[in-house]
Amino acid sequence: MIADGLTLDQVQLFLTVADTGSFSAAARATGRAQSAVTYAIQRLEDQLGAELFDRGQYRPTLTEAGRALMPRARRIAEEVGAFKLQARALAGGLEPE
Repeated sequence: MIADGLTLDQVQLFLTVADTGSFSAAARATGRAQSAVTYAIQRLEDQLGAELFDRGQYRPTLTEAGRALMPRARRIAEEVGAFKLQARALAGGLEPE
């Protein structure tokens, strides 16, 4: 099963864990329990069929697959952000392009 049910929340959590350097820091940054962040990342890895983080060290580090997917995950997050900005502008009366 490849990426069935993949969510934007999972992508954003993937980025947050990578950016903060730990599951606990990502949990604090998102206002969630560490177990919820860990579970979401494990579920994402299961859905993708690839391990994104090496958990063998004190802090999780990106695996080769995680490093390869990171730029695309950033683009997804950026595009969603741009989508939301445009939607707000349109709702505020801005003419569509």
